[in-house]
Amino acid sequence: MVNLVLVGVTTVIFGIASLLLISRARNRLSEGSIRKYMDNFAICLAFIVIFSVWQTARSIVGKDIGLEGFGTYPEYIFIIFAYIAFIFASFRVLKISEEFGFKEDGRKIEQIIKQKPAKKSKK
Repeated sequence: MVNLVLVGVTTVIFGIASLLLISRARNRLSEGSIRKYMDNFAICLAFIVIFSVWQTARSIVGKDIGLEGFGTYPEYIFIIFAYIAFIFASFRVLKISEEFGFKEDGRKIEQIIKQKPAKKSKK
């Protein structure tokens, strides 16, 4: 039980530290798609941290902490929300890839390189 509490507390500390780092990084970014992605990512992480806090609190108390109407393990609602937020974050990455993606240009460059005859080295 002590090991489970120790792991839970450590997980919560790392989660909160990650949220603080995301916040600092976000504040350094200008408005735009990458900053919006950081917002989505922070929401995902926040739900996971809340899940970890709930699990840790349950381990410390030593019994199930339930909310009426949410069943025995309400912390799983936070994981469900995290997955939903990950869907939105993934969609944001898709939009960023459309904005910054160079796949088509890369194909054109590759074709030009293949068409260009190789230079012979002087020896």
